[in-house]
This record gives sequence, C-alpha cells and structure tokens, in this order.
Amino acid sequence: MNEYAVLSIHGVIILFGLLLLTPFGSSLATIFHGRYESTKTKRGQLIAGMVFVCFGGFTVSAHTLWMHNKLSEGQSVCSGDTILNCDGLIGNLSYNTDPLFGQPWGLIGMVAFTALMWLVLTIGKEPMSPQTPLFIKAGLGATIAGLPVIGLLVSYEIKEGLICPFCTTAHIANIIALVGFFLLFRLNESEDWAPETKKFFSRK
Repeated sequence: MNEYAVLSIHGVIILFGLLLLTPFGSSLATIFHGRYESTKTKRGQLIAGMVFVCFGGFTVSAHTLWMHNKLSEGQSVCSGDTILNCDGLIGNLSYNTDPLFGQPWGLIGMVAFTALMWLVLTIGKEPMSPQTPLFIKAGLGATIAGLPVIGLLVSYEIKEGLICPFCTTAHIANIIALVGFFLLFRLNESEDWAPETKKFFSRK
C-alpha cells in the first residue's frame, strides 16, 4: 500500500477526533449514544474526540518508528524528488533520535500519546474524582511541553529543506490534543461539567 494512503488513515482518525471537539461534534457524537451514554454530554463528546486524536497520534508515531527501523535496514520507505520526503529525516540518526535518551522520536511519540490516552480515559471513567482537575492539568502541561519538541523537529525540516508528512501529522495531533485538554479544563471549571448530576438532584 502506498505510504500516503496509509498516512490518510492516520489523518482520518485524527480529523474525526478534531471534529468531535468542534460544535459539529454534537451531531457526530450521536453515533455513539446507543452504546456510550456519556457522549450525550459535552464532556463525553470532548473525551470521545480526545480518544480518537490520541489514538491517531499513537498510530502515526508507531508508523514512524516502523519507518525508522526499515531505514536502518537500508530500505527506502518514503523517498521522493519533492519537498515531501521522510527518508532524509527519519533515516538520519542525528535528527530522528532525541538528544537526551537517544531513542527514535517515533518511540517517544508512542509513549507520549499512550500517556495522554491514559489521562483521557481516566478522566472519562472518573469525571467526578477529586484528581480529575489534576489529570486535566497534567495533560495540558504535557501537550504544552511537546511544543518545544515540535519546534526542534521543524527546525530540522527547515535545515534540510524537507517535510516529513508522518512527523507533521504527529505534531498536529499533539497540538489538537493541547486544544482538547484546554477545552476540558474550561468545561471542568464551569457548571456544565456534569449536567447528569443536575438532573439527578432536580428529581429529588
């Protein structure tokens, strides 16, 4: 399968999550209402969107790790004569390994998005937990901390005059996740975080 066809799969997952974070999400979330009652709320809609974004970020990061391994074996996975070229960046050990641990950025991305997914699922499972605000802030802080990393990787692309579409997709997923955690933070600070509890007490 063409690498860009595979990339489109990662992109569609992330795009669907992004749409769930927008005002259009209330309509899209109806497909989950039968199985996931929580998606009838704004909180549940945002959580669902974040799940898709983090999952898409994980899969595209895993793909870049696979590409890194293939390139280390001497195979070409995403070369071309245009500015869009993954081989020149992912295949360069100076650019594709983090300066602290010496690990491929794809692996770092997998770990990061797994951690974000854990935070999102925990928030979704226990929205009224006293730790929920802390988890939201942790997710917000983690995605903000990812911005300097994105800046570093973009500087590599500028230096080489190349763009790695898979890397860029992972960067976009982090930025969308940042927005998602910010929306969760604002909602958690409002009275609309748990509308189901209002209905419960109004019936009493």
